[in-house]
Amino acid sequence: MSDRRNPESNQVRRSRWVVLLTGVVALLLVGGAVPAAQAGTGDATALKGTWIGTFSGYDTDGYKSGKQKLVISKAKGSSASGTYTYKFQFPAKGKWSKPQPMNLSIFDQEETANGMVDYISGADELGIYTGKYDKADDSLIFSYVSRSQNLSVLTFNLQRKS
Repeated sequence: MSDRRNPESNQVRRSRWVVLLTGVVALLLVGGAVPAAQAGTGDATALKGTWIGTFSGYDTDGYKSGKQKLVISKAKGSSASGTYTYKFQFPAKGKWSKPQPMNLSIFDQEETANGMVDYISGADELGIYTGKYDKADDSLIFSYVSRSQNLSVLTFNLQRKS
């Protein structure tokens, strides 16, 4: 009887069902997306070891190049921790710098024609690393941006030391 006398109450009931149904659908979509987002993280134990290679790029003083060494000693889940050292190309007989701490995290994986690639981000006390670990050729490639006033932007190309 109340529906015939008050057509607005019928609309209110219908709109409540629409809101409820919309909420349930939204929860199902979000619930399905969360596991998919977490499925991309990789296993950082693949990064353990010593990596040696080259770097090059610019800072406010001009072009820089040299050698870089990463020693990844700890890994758990998608995170890794270790140290880095470097030496500039000139002078050629320069010594390795003092080891400094760094941390890395594998945040996504992608299957390519050559196999799996893990995307990595990280940081040390001076800047931010973004790059990838290519399992096919066991290499790390990073872009590095310093947070310091010398505005370093470098590219690293590293191979695992046997």
